[in-house]
Amino acid sequence: MSLLVLAAVLPGCDEERPPRPQSAQPEARVPPPAAAATDDESSFPPFPLFDDAVLLRAPARFDHLIPRLVPPTGPRYRNLRYEANNLGMRGAHDDDGFYEATGNAIAERWRVGAAGTRGVFALRDALFSQQDHPIDHDPVSVMMPPSWVSVAVAETMARRPLRPVRAPPLDDDDAWQALATPAELFGSFPPSERLHEVATRPRTVLAPERLRVTNARRSVAMLAADARAMIAAAPDGPEAVARAGAERISLSDRRYFGERVRREHIILVSVENPNAHEVRDENKGLEVYGRRLPPEAIDLARRAIYARRLQDGDIAIERYHLGQPEERRRAIGVLRELVGPAAPGSHRVWVSVHGGLDARGARGTDATPYIGGFRAEVAGAGVDMARVRYVSRPHVPIGGRGMARQLDAAARRFRQLGLPLTLNIGTPLLRRLIDELDR
Repeated sequence: MSLLVLAAVLPGCDEERPPRPQSAQPEARVPPPAAAATDDESSFPPFPLFDDAVLLRAPARFDHLIPRLVPPTGPRYRNLRYEANNLGMRGAHDDDGFYEATGNAIAERWRVGAAGTRGVFALRDALFSQQDHPIDHDPVSVMMPPSWVSVAVAETMARRPLRPVRAPPLDDDDAWQALATPAELFGSFPPSERLHEVATRPRTVLAPERLRVTNARRSVAMLAADARAMIAAAPDGPEAVARAGAERISLSDRRYFGERVRREHIILVSVENPNAHEVRDENKGLEVYGRRLPPEAIDLARRAIYARRLQDGDIAIERYHLGQPEERRRAIGVLRELVGPAAPGSHRVWVSVHGGLDARGARGTDATPYIGGFRAEVAGAGVDMARVRYVSRPHVPIGGRGMARQLDAAARRFRQLGLPLTLNIGTPLLRRLIDELDR
């Protein structure tokens, strides 16, 4: 097989499952953590090598399909966009509760998989809803949760000094164990009880426990650097804090994917309109469960983060019930902020829309009955329509008998509506169905 050598220049619930019981193993069994990321832009990963011979091309009548990136590499359609699931991309756990792949291997899987496609939707929105797992493998570039920026802006607006995240040296067990509560570890910022519990354990001489604690402490150190950047900006006011936080989030994105892969092949998904389950149980979005933040602080954080990410490449915001006027107004308000008539840039905003979903966003009614009217509302609001795309939820089910005919009918219907067709099937099955239709 031939390799296409490309020069280096410049996307269900994604919460982790409980780890399996631990057992003592030699430390060499699990790859050691990679070196911590630096602020030096030369640390951005290069554009990856990938096997061009395995790339496929879907017929033009199917180029609006969005299947799942399963498997993450190997045969995939170069002219299709895909969705990828963070849990699926990490792969299997071993008997010790670690992921079998290292953090760097998982990150390279994302880069290679995305680079061979038209684009990949990737959820990157909360501490445990991003590509790195903060504990169960060596972290590569942990993203500061967007809600941290909301909190930092709110505290600065209230003229309260921001307390830093405490990250002692990795091997200083006494200093870590002295941080008795999550609040002592995380300072002014939203705490993670699980990350605190693991990071403050003693580092034993045995793997996997030693490695698990090391991973957690390295994740805390990355978050502490992000918090320091916002603390340093606080004397210049809330807007400066929001800009500093947005810049740190952008930096983490580019460190993880690489600048070119991020710009050309990754569509970062943010949960701008989370439901109660997502806020309470998954800590998604810009709010903090159980803590009232001023709406103007959340608005300022959102504008800064989304606008900064939009400079780097396409973004997606989710999810809006088009049958509810207040949710249509909310979506239009965000679009006007990001791609109003005078907004700079050329990258696009993908809007996830639906007609009513269950609490987990997996089942319900799609957006097709409402999409025409909503498009007219958006156009009338002064939004640059050339920079807006829509994705209807939930996935269109393809299964049972006559799957090829089901695919063809759904593809025709969504093509007529000017919508992409999201599918919960991967490349192998999609390839078989397309081949069957072609025959």
